[in-house]
Amino acid sequence: MTKGCIVIVLFSCGLWAQPAVAPPQLGFVKDSAGQLRPAYGIAGSFVLGPSASGKIVSAAFSGTFGLLKTDSSIAAFDAHGKLLASMDASAGPALFAFSPGGTTALAYVASDNALVEWRGGAFAPVSLNFRDSIEGAVLAIAFPTPFEAALIVQRKETVWELHFPVGNAGTVSQSAITGVHPPLLALPSGDLVFRDAGGIAIRRTDGSETRIAAALPTDFSLQQMNRDWVQLTDLTGSARYAIRTTAGRESFYQLPEASQ
Repeated sequence: MTKGCIVIVLFSCGLWAQPAVAPPQLGFVKDSAGQLRPAYGIAGSFVLGPSASGKIVSAAFSGTFGLLKTDSSIAAFDAHGKLLASMDASAGPALFAFSPGGTTALAYVASDNALVEWRGGAFAPVSLNFRDSIEGAVLAIAFPTPFEAALIVQRKETVWELHFPVGNAGTVSQSAITGVHPPLLALPSGDLVFRDAGGIAIRRTDGSETRIAAALPTDFSLQQMNRDWVQLTDLTGSARYAIRTTAGRESFYQLPEASQ
């Protein structure tokens, strides 16, 4: 058993004890110590549950299942924190994307330019036969259809969205995305969450935008923590924030520090 697998086994054995009466669970977050925790509460009043063993590099949660990355593996877990499956992976962070139906997902590991699909029961590598088309830093990924993956890349000052077939058949298409600024995150709905001059912007699929005023860290990342919530992680400090993306209820909150 590899070191990465040992970490995941500890994760699955350390299921979070759920009290008989508990506030609603908003999803999962990665805390400042690099551990995955369930987040409970309502908007503006959050509490983090006990952590699992093992350090997490990246994580995201769809509302029904999640994906996480350790130094040497990728794993899927359910809404209770139970391990579903894992596989070896190269070191470094990962980007995640969930399908609109919430049953499948993609993980992209930048260190070896590898794309992996979670198919609801197991992981499977996705052939990237069009690697030369990427030509830029991958900022985010999306999974718009079961047969198509999208990589959002930055080339100089322009952000591009590249659509790849999941498999060997098909062609690559690309289009420029104007007016967006990294860091950014593509939600299963097709909405984009990204940095704006005054805080966070959410661009809907119809082209409309909502802006949320916020004092943002200089360097941060974005990960999905539930269907309607996104975690913003300060990459140079310990602060963590939650962004609500629900249409008409968009807001920005600071997450509490872990107490245990």
